[in-house]
Amino acid sequence: MTTLLRRLLLGATPADALLTGRLPFSTSSRRTPHRFRRSRRSPNPAPPSPEAVSAAIATLPSRLTPPLLSYSLSSVSDARLLLPVLTHSLRLPTFRPDPGPFLVAIKRLAAADLYADFDRTCALAFSLLPSLPSPGPFLRTALYFYCQFRKIGKAFHVYTLMRASADPAARPSADTYHALFTALLSRGGGDTMVHYMYMDTVSALFRQMLEEGVPPDTRALNVLVKGYAQSLHLNDALRVFHQMRPVYGCEPDALTYSYLVHGLSEQGRTRNAREVFDEMLAKGLAPTEPACNAFVSVLAMAGEAGEAERVMWDMARAGRVVDDVTRRAVVEELWRSGRRDDAERVVREMEERGIVGGAERRALLRSLHDEFGDDDLDVDDRWQNTR
Repeated sequence: MTTLLRRLLLGATPADALLTGRLPFSTSSRRTPHRFRRSRRSPNPAPPSPEAVSAAIATLPSRLTPPLLSYSLSSVSDARLLLPVLTHSLRLPTFRPDPGPFLVAIKRLAAADLYADFDRTCALAFSLLPSLPSPGPFLRTALYFYCQFRKIGKAFHVYTLMRASADPAARPSADTYHALFTALLSRGGGDTMVHYMYMDTVSALFRQMLEEGVPPDTRALNVLVKGYAQSLHLNDALRVFHQMRPVYGCEPDALTYSYLVHGLSEQGRTRNAREVFDEMLAKGLAPTEPACNAFVSVLAMAGEAGEAERVMWDMARAGRVVDDVTRRAVVEELWRSGRRDDAERVVREMEERGIVGGAERRALLRSLHDEFGDDDLDVDDRWQNTR
């Protein structure tokens, strides 16, 4: 609901309140879904005082050159003074625009989280872009920080400027596309539907990358595999995976395999997940902890409690400890299949290896007894008898 409409409703007369009461929604009971809410940034700081601006300008050398201006901007103590000093310098008739001072300014403004000044500085540089020599480093930095600020539209505007640049060094590179891929797929958190919506854009951007003659690297291909896996397009993820070596000349790494194992496990494709997992281990690569959790959990839910336990201990020896939800899934499946002694043995080994504490062990065994029977058994007594 817009701010204007909210004010109208809150300031309604008693007669108008009867009308607004028939509206099919309420501002107090219905909230905007999380993925559509704007991120809450810190409020913009107060602008610097005119005296501070005048003092910063007075420190500039009389014969100002781009290197001297870059040094002066890097020496300014208050980042809020960067844009006024830069604007003043551009008004000097003897000063020639150069991307160096703009690059120093946007780096400091981004580090200080001053997005408004950062955006104005970029817009000022874009207006002078035809007269700026070698704008490649500035454009790449601006695109990176726009992605960090989650301003995807602004980042794509920089991307179009890079594609239209007459300087070959300013054209998009593999790092450019990787930043755009990552920014697109970071929206929505773990929402599968959001990833599904943005994967069309990522796929089109990847095709444009190939048409531009930019060879993809493992990082860019990993983002594609991750995006397809998170949007549950596992066949497309496997297609990119099998094309990495013969088509693009890139070697899959641990992240590539981990994204596939995680996605295949979440989709319940246990056999395919096992094949990818075994291939990864055969190459001496260690999976990520989310991939371990997903793979062990899907094995347990598929009734392969023994195999899930084996993988869990193998990963623990490799330094990958599964989380409490996965541990509970393994123990519950052992208990459900009638292997109560094995379930208690696994819990005991977890405590001996320092994976769980005494309180978590007692809570886990007590919940198992409560859920599957044997209510009269005292967990602490039985535990002491088995030691």
